[in-house]
Amino acid sequence: MMKHSGRVVAVTVASLLGAALAEATHLPAGALLGALLVSVVGAVALDVHVPLPRLPQVVSQAVLGSAMCSSFRPDAWAALGEHWPVALAAVVGVVAVAQGVALVCARLGHLDALTATLGLMPGGASAMVALGEELGADSRRVTLFQYVRLSIVILVAGLVGRWAGDSPDVPVASAAALPGAPPALQVWVTTALVAAVGGWLGARLKLPAGGFLGPVLLGIPLTALGVPVGALPPGVLALALWALGVRVGSQFDATAVHELRRAALVAVVAGLTMVGGCLLLAWGWSAASGVDLLTTYFATSPGGADSVLAIALGTRATLSLVLAVQVGRMLLVFFVASTFLRRLAGWR
Repeated sequence: MMKHSGRVVAVTVASLLGAALAEATHLPAGALLGALLVSVVGAVALDVHVPLPRLPQVVSQAVLGSAMCSSFRPDAWAALGEHWPVALAAVVGVVAVAQGVALVCARLGHLDALTATLGLMPGGASAMVALGEELGADSRRVTLFQYVRLSIVILVAGLVGRWAGDSPDVPVASAAALPGAPPALQVWVTTALVAAVGGWLGARLKLPAGGFLGPVLLGIPLTALGVPVGALPPGVLALALWALGVRVGSQFDATAVHELRRAALVAVVAGLTMVGGCLLLAWGWSAASGVDLLTTYFATSPGGADSVLAIALGTRATLSLVLAVQVGRMLLVFFVASTFLRRLAGWR
C-alpha cells in the first residue's frame, strides 16, 4: 500500500514537472500536453492514476471557460456573422466523419456499430461512456476508444499549435490587455465570479461539459456589454490546464489496454483517420471561404472542445469560429445524436 501511494505521489509530481517543462518551451496549452503525456505513461506503464476529485475537474473547466471570454471582441463577432453558414455545415461534417469512421471500424474491427459509434463520437468522452453503460454497449471499449481518440486529437492539435507559432497579441490572463485596462484585482474577481456562477449553472442545467460551457455562455454576453472578463492571476490557467491533462491521461487503464490490445490498435488507427478526415474538411472550408486553415483546423478538430480551445487560445486562430463549431458540435451530439444512438441500440 505504501509502495503504491509512493508511486502516486511520484507520478503526480512528475505530471506537474512535465506541465512546467512544456510551459517553459512555449507550447500552446503546454501544461495540458505535459500533464497528459506523463499521466498516460503512469497509467499504462505503472498502473498509477493521479487522484483528481470531481470538484477540481469542474473548477479547471470553469477557469478555462472564463478565460475564453477575453478573446471575444467586436471583430470576433463580425467574423462569426460572416461565416456562420459554413461553420454550421462544419458542425454536421465533423459528426458525419466520426460516424463514417465508426461504421468502418465496426465492420473491419469486429465491433458492434453501437460500441464503435459511442467510442468515436466527439461529444464529450465522459458523456459517451455513461451513455454506453446505459445502452448496454461494451463500456471498456467505449472508454478506450474515447480516450485514445481524445489523446490523439490533443497531441496533434498541440503539434499544430506549436508549428503555427505563438501569438503574443492574444489577450490571455492579462488585465492590461482588456478594453479600458481595468485594475487587475477587479478583473480577477469578476472572472472568478463568472467561473463560479457559470460552472454551477452549467452543472445544474446538465449541459455537456457544463463546467466549461456555463462560464462561456455567461461570460461572453458580459464581455459584449463591456464588462471585463477573462483575466486570471499568474499560474491559475496553467494549473487548470494541468488538471485537464491529468483528467484525460488518468482515464487509461493498464489492464484494459493489455487485454484489449487489438481494440487499442484499432482505436489508434480510427483516431488518426478521424483527424485526417477532419483536416480534409478544414482544408475544404478554408479553400471555399478564405478562412485561414489554422482556424478551420481547430474548429473541425474532433474533440474535446475544452482541450482544443485551450490550445487554440495560444495561437492566431479566430476563437469565435473555433468556439462556435466546437460547442455547436457538442450540443448536436448531446441533444440530437444521443436520440439516434438510443434508436441504434434498439435496432441491435
